[in-house]
Amino acid sequence: MQPTPSVCLSIGASVSTGVSGIQVDIKTFTALSCLNAAVVTAVVAQTARVLDLSAMPEHSVRAQLEAVAGTLPVTAVKVGFLPAVGTVRVVSRWLREHPEMKVVIDPCAVDGRGVPLLTPEVLKALREDLLPRATVVVPNRFEAALLADMEECIGRDDMEAAGRELLHRHGAPVLVTGGGLAEGSLDVLVALDGLRHFNGATLGEGKIPGSGATHTAAITAGLAKGESLREAVMGAKLFTTAAIAAAPRLGAGLPAMVWHAVTVREQVIVDRATTSG
Repeated sequence: MQPTPSVCLSIGASVSTGVSGIQVDIKTFTALSCLNAAVVTAVVAQTARVLDLSAMPEHSVRAQLEAVAGTLPVTAVKVGFLPAVGTVRVVSRWLREHPEMKVVIDPCAVDGRGVPLLTPEVLKALREDLLPRATVVVPNRFEAALLADMEECIGRDDMEAAGRELLHRHGAPVLVTGGGLAEGSLDVLVALDGLRHFNGATLGEGKIPGSGATHTAAITAGLAKGESLREAVMGAKLFTTAAIAAAPRLGAGLPAMVWHAVTVREQVIVDRATTSG
């Protein structure tokens, strides 16, 4: 008999084009053999930019959370975009009521170009109410600088400093991701048991929409299946790199999209790139 898969929950925005948000999380969970559930915090109409964003009412977010908890044995939760202070508080209160769940927080505070996505009030609530509940917080380097009150985070030393500061402030392990660095695809994990670097292959693809969401969802899936934090981070790095290597091109002027149905062939490409690098 097939073993019962672990259940992962995505809390975040529904994005119309499917290039980010809960759509990416669901594809990642399925690709990594986990069942999935989703709680929608906002509905986003997005092309190359956001055309419209409608936040879900707090009572709806709470009702969705209760429906999931009353139906499915959720093991791990990924928290993504939270549009309002009230949403942050609803989610953080619910997570405190379920201390057995592992929690991966993607702050969704700054995008991959460094553009802020949250108001100062929401950012304050995120810091105070949510980050201390995390199993791991996964900011990109721009978010790490913002959350740690640093002017910039442009290299390995800055990433390490930001991670240490956030661990000290909130008590949760921090994985600072370094997409776009001159050093290549470098992530820095800072936890109570020390510091570790995770280097990935640089495939020359540029920024692929959804890669960050895929990465954090893959970490969530690894934790749900009982992997240690370091095992989950390493597995997520390999999976995301392979999914980027397999990214299909839809045509001129259209974005590449992370391909979650990666095959052995794409993994071989990653292995070769890593070896040659």
